[in-house]
Amino acid sequence: MDVAEPLNPDENFIDALSHDLREPARMVSQLLKLVKVKSEKQLDQDTTEYLDYAINASDKMDDMIRALYKLNKAKLYKEEESLFSPSVLLEKVRSKLRNELKLSNARLKLDLDETCYGKADFSQSVLIELISNSIKHAKSEARLALHVSVKQQGSEVHIRVEDNGKGVPDFWLKRAFDPFKKASKDSLNSGIGLTRLKIITEKFGGKISMNRTKELHTCVTCTLS
Repeated sequence: MDVAEPLNPDENFIDALSHDLREPARMVSQLLKLVKVKSEKQLDQDTTEYLDYAINASDKMDDMIRALYKLNKAKLYKEEESLFSPSVLLEKVRSKLRNELKLSNARLKLDLDETCYGKADFSQSVLIELISNSIKHAKSEARLALHVSVKQQGSEVHIRVEDNGKGVPDFWLKRAFDPFKKASKDSLNSGIGLTRLKIITEKFGGKISMNRTKELHTCVTCTLS
């Protein structure tokens, strides 16, 4: 992707601030992890649980700062359309998410056109974001099942990811793309990923939506024009 325009002063400030805040957040997380490893045998259960909570909070802060940085960049990119293979694209996505897919033991059902004409790099980013989001919200008691579809419909590329994860309540469906909104208060996600995806999708003239199927599966559809 190419940079379309320079940052304005406000965006420059957010860019610099997010960069400067990440370093102390990472240092706190790394220090706490080091303390836990070095002193594990000397710590009681309550202290260990507190350390784990503090480490998760530090990692969450780092993730949120990183997400803010990416959100700030979301309006700056452009990409030319080209002919691409959804199968090849998905193999790249699988490679990038190799560890996450392996740990989740996800089962993928694919519905892919042989070729599509559109924004290949962004389509790949959409798939990575949606599949990662599904993995993060998978049920612990059931194997994650993903139905991934990439289809050409006229001049549009339709990307659809359906999962059998925890699902979302009705009230949250309408706010799923709002910044910092999460499916549950216990989530360690930044709450910015879907917001960033919506901003870039709409910049490219597309649209994104979330709904529930009759099986109560969560389905996100991204249409790129």
